[in-house]
Amino acid sequence: MNSTTGVLKINDYRIWAYHGWYEEERMIGGEYAVDVALTLKIEGTSLQLSDTIDYQDVVNLIQVVMAKPYKLIEESCAGIVQAIQEHSSKHTAIKVTVTKLNIPINNLHSTSFTLTS
Repeated sequence: MNSTTGVLKINDYRIWAYHGWYEEERMIGGEYAVDVALTLKIEGTSLQLSDTIDYQDVVNLIQVVMAKPYKLIEESCAGIVQAIQEHSSKHTAIKVTVTKLNIPINNLHSTSFTLTS
């Protein structure tokens, strides 16, 4: 059987969450974008869903993690990585970026944190 490496990506998944260092941010909430790249080893050419990671499962994990109150995007990013690691062992690498959009600081449109595992 041939073995190939591929990357499953979830791009720009938008979600509203109540994160932030300041209490006002956690009360008002804000929009976040989440990007996930899962490196997978693919065996053969006839693939089934069971041969990969269902991206709907990953989206569900993102929703669960982002529903928790975090003060830092670094924490939410690490939470997503951990949730994916616990959910599946089919990946050989994980890269997650959490971007906080519309920052309430003059001329700052977004900030992000990326974690690779």
